[in-house]
Amino acid sequence: CDVDNNHLNAAAKQHPKAKLFRDFRKMFDEMSGEIDAVSVSTPDHTHAPAAMTAMNHGKHVYCQKPLTHDVYEARQLKMIAQ
Repeated sequence: CDVDNNHLNAAAKQHPKAKLFRDFRKMFDEMSGEIDAVSVSTPDHTHAPAAMTAMNHGKHVYCQKPLTHDVYEARQLKMIAQ
């Protein structure tokens, strides 16, 4: 899953059988049951929403920093993680 077509196309060449997505929300809607864990390496402003979406689907998450932009986002992720 990548919003940058250049990166997505390069990954598609390395993994020709992989499904391609530009939106992580659609990816989870379509194939949540096939995903074991998630690495969030999106632009900073989407780290918390992407991590929260994955956690709401019961996935283990590794997230690049910053995890959140404010205390509210951090507390919301903590509530989901418990």
